[in-house]
Amino acid sequence: MVDDFAARLACVEKILAEPPAVHFSDPVYGLEPPGGVWRTDQSCYEFLAAQCHPGARTLETGLGISTALFTIWQCTHTSVVPWRIEANRLFEYLKEHGIETDTLTVAVGYSHEVLPLLDPQPLDLAFIDGGHGFPLAIIDWFYSASRLVEGGVLVLDDLHLRSVTAGLVDFLTEDPRWTPLESTEKWAAWRRESSGPLHEEWTAQPFFAPYISQQV
Repeated sequence: MVDDFAARLACVEKILAEPPAVHFSDPVYGLEPPGGVWRTDQSCYEFLAAQCHPGARTLETGLGISTALFTIWQCTHTSVVPWRIEANRLFEYLKEHGIETDTLTVAVGYSHEVLPLLDPQPLDLAFIDGGHGFPLAIIDWFYSASRLVEGGVLVLDDLHLRSVTAGLVDFLTEDPRWTPLESTEKWAAWRRESSGPLHEEWTAQPFFAPYISQQV
């Protein structure tokens, strides 16, 4: 049973020992996934294990090791990925390893097109690890994090890429409605202290409060 944290940690070790080789090489951009799969720090997967009990409502942009973990942990999980071949490879891996996929939904398409069309059910956790070109992480955050419940968790991967962090990390770090939880040079997590849509005027955003008197 994966309702126990120790059991979910054991899943991390198991999947990392034999990860799903779902990603393909991209010679156009010079990208070559080691062993056929991109990955983040093990500490990130362990953090996710602490958050993701069975039935947790989760969403990620991207697909790979984390998707296998969300699935084996029996989260009600949605992954958004542009390429069907990667989705097919993941489902083959899960089938070969006897992992049930009843709680997994993979939405194939670019996240900026797919996310606005998804059923806007509340989320307990959102994992942003999809497209890394600017401003894709911000777009993924806008649509995914708007569905987080109060107390829900946002995880952002690949902080070493300026195209991922530009603007977004400064906002999340300074805005009091987001509480930093844990971070490394590779990834970071925040807890949302509010709920509801994120579309609002800048004058309602505490992050910009020091500048209001100068610009209104």
